[in-house]
Amino acid sequence: MTQPGGLVAPLYMLRHGETAWNTERRMQGTRNSDLTERGRSQALAMGRALRAELAREPGPTVFLRSPLGRTRETSEIVGRELGLDPGQWRDDQRLAELSYGEWEGFTWAEVEVTRPNALVQWREDPHGFVPPGGETHFELRRRSAAVLAEIAASGARTVVVGHGVSGAVLRGLNLGLDARAMFVLEKPQDAFFRLLAGREERIEAK
Repeated sequence: MTQPGGLVAPLYMLRHGETAWNTERRMQGTRNSDLTERGRSQALAMGRALRAELAREPGPTVFLRSPLGRTRETSEIVGRELGLDPGQWRDDQRLAELSYGEWEGFTWAEVEVTRPNALVQWREDPHGFVPPGGETHFELRRRSAAVLAEIAASGARTVVVGHGVSGAVLRGLNLGLDARAMFVLEKPQDAFFRLLAGREERIEAK
């Protein structure tokens, strides 16, 4: 078990909106796929919900995002709803999605033609499993933990726009979960999470 992140101010964890590859169930990882119309609508709804959430306790906020295209597009839509200057977003490579290596762009069905039961094996051993040429869960947790520690040390309210797997790991570190529990956390694109030390609250985006 990991120790829960020592967040003393809220951390809002958003996932990018739906992409074309999401609809095809393709692994994106470090590659990009543009938001769909639905994905842009999801980002707009998250922006509205986040604006209402931040207005409950006005104050300074730090805005971080993964530098990948789908998170940048989502953050720009969210930012417009918040009235942000686009320059207020800070890219952090450590927030990027898990690298799937040679599997990026493929569906699980396509991968399992050459590696049967790959997804089952990954779920059973997320700590040790690694796609060919990809990133281990350990490596992802290490960079996520570094970001979380910096956010906690800053004591500042923070908004992060990230990804499904890397976002779940960051949330799991805050909750004190092990790798298997992190793996199965929900990864919605129509809701986001308010994190504090050892806790999280799901916030619907409507």
